[in-house]
Amino acid sequence: MLSKRTIPIILAGIFFLSSCVPSAPKASTLAPATEAPTLAPATEAPTITPSSTTKVVPVYRNSFEDITDPAASGITSDHGNTANDTHSSIKIALENVDFAGGKQALEVSGTLPGAQYSYLAADFSVKKLIGEDTLDLSNKTIGFSLSIPKDVLPLIHLNILLNKDDIYVSLPDVAQVSEPISQGGWADYQEYVKKAYEDKSWGWTNGSEADAMDVIEHCERFWIGISRTNAGTSTEAKFYLDDLNWIGIDIFNVPVDNNVDSLRKYAANKHFTFGFFGNNGNNLAMNDPWYSYMYVQEGAVNVMPHYFYPKENEDYSNFDYDRPEDAQTIRQFKIGEGNHMAIFGYGIGALYGMGNQPWLTPQWIQNLAFPDATKALLLYHIEKDVRYTKGKNPIWLLFNEFIVDNFDGLGPRLKNRQLAGYDYSPWAANKDDSSLIKAAFVKAREVDPGATLMLNDYDDADIGAEKSEFEYTFASGLKNEGVPIDGVGFEMHNWIDPSGKLALWRKQKQYFYSNNTFMDMDTFLKNVNLNVKRYASAGLKVAFTEVEGQIKIDDIDLTTPAGRAEYDKRLQWQAKYYAGLLKIALENDNVVMFHSWGITDRYQNVSPWPGFGNGFIFDKHYNPKPAYFAMLDELKK
Repeated sequence: MLSKRTIPIILAGIFFLSSCVPSAPKASTLAPATEAPTLAPATEAPTITPSSTTKVVPVYRNSFEDITDPAASGITSDHGNTANDTHSSIKIALENVDFAGGKQALEVSGTLPGAQYSYLAADFSVKKLIGEDTLDLSNKTIGFSLSIPKDVLPLIHLNILLNKDDIYVSLPDVAQVSEPISQGGWADYQEYVKKAYEDKSWGWTNGSEADAMDVIEHCERFWIGISRTNAGTSTEAKFYLDDLNWIGIDIFNVPVDNNVDSLRKYAANKHFTFGFFGNNGNNLAMNDPWYSYMYVQEGAVNVMPHYFYPKENEDYSNFDYDRPEDAQTIRQFKIGEGNHMAIFGYGIGALYGMGNQPWLTPQWIQNLAFPDATKALLLYHIEKDVRYTKGKNPIWLLFNEFIVDNFDGLGPRLKNRQLAGYDYSPWAANKDDSSLIKAAFVKAREVDPGATLMLNDYDDADIGAEKSEFEYTFASGLKNEGVPIDGVGFEMHNWIDPSGKLALWRKQKQYFYSNNTFMDMDTFLKNVNLNVKRYASAGLKVAFTEVEGQIKIDDIDLTTPAGRAEYDKRLQWQAKYYAGLLKIALENDNVVMFHSWGITDRYQNVSPWPGFGNGFIFDKHYNPKPAYFAMLDELKK
């Protein structure tokens, strides 16, 4: 065993060596994740205990809420005698806390020597954290929140060190997954230990490769610390830690716990499927294990990509997925298959618009002869997509956002080849040409008679809106003609102002220049209900496809009691919005799906409304918000 005096020397050396490695790129360039209140204590999930002496704790969360004496809970700080060691202390912080993590945090402070790579660190005992001698981290991701006050060392290096016996392993640079609201705010970090273990890419170890792997497999202690990157004068320094967590799961077989309340559990016996968006530009269900866990624990809808992207000169007789480009799509499909989730897919009809973005129509498709060559491509991919999910009762949105907004006063109409930019569509010759849309529905029904085939758009949920009226007339017209359409999807991306009114994204001529219209929430919910019933009368189903309810957050100071109280009021409006839509789904048998556009506020969608965010039912640490409990209550009824 190393002596207590030796540990600081190793730490300083590790911080020195790690600081020589270029910083890892940020894991996300999304908008800042703003803190939200904790409404239920973050507790450790049920554990799986094997015969091994090393305890398997797949899901662990600790916001330090019940701690009065950090040392008694296994949280200490080093006190050595080297030039680089900080005579630091750890105590409970009640003022500077991560709002989403509760009412307490850890404060690590001390007199930082002037030497380069001097450090502050918090030391965690596995034995006292989980009651076992060691912890297997080989398949896990470690996460935490950290805040450095504005006036404390802007240049720092963040590091995690693992220990067993006299062997130490420094992990690679920690990835920042959210940005602080401002300098001095809280940011969230993740260390992908599993990747370091599998790739043998740890930063430093004083043992052999086998020793390092053993430390990761049987960790006894770990440190989270920061060091100064430049020499300077001795100074008082501090940082704050909150929301320590780790997770280690197989994303293709997530251990769903049906012994606890969950939306998935109580929605299981309803007439619609319930779930969350799991595949956007960040492929969250695959890349963030916490997202994967919540995606499956709370929901039962697996979202397939917008389409299997077509290749120029593709073999139209081959319906297999065997290209390297298909690997991500197949992996997403297998997440749902292994976790017993319903399939929700976006077909090739989602392909529209022109430009250099990967989801927009490439030039070679724009150049295809219309209608024959264009139709051949469309029907080939419709068959390829639907055949892949045949027999699994999927919901397919064959055409997504297919209606032109009435910003020019000419009225809603089909996107078509005569238009440019976002309103271009390769599938229609003009604003009235629905021939290829009809052919796609016919082909999809031939391939899978059990699939639910739908259209999808935004600004179409409440009866009376221009696009809503156009879409109903169009969809019911197809139905009356004998086209095998099953229904439509309502996206419902909405923004809730502080008074509880909805700021609707109306791209209509009378609203275009102000980019909004405000509607009382009760009125909106009433109009959505009327619209759902109208579709039922026409023999058509409805899916709530991309639900989100962002609230205004840029005018609140969450560090003050008044700011937190105001934020809570706005969360109540958000709860009313989500629960109100869920109530409509429960009361109308023709609603086949309730699907939220996201799970957590950690990953903000880009909002056309400046100052709005936090639009989902879990905060940035996956703690449930009032909207979650309101929805759970509706399902339990």
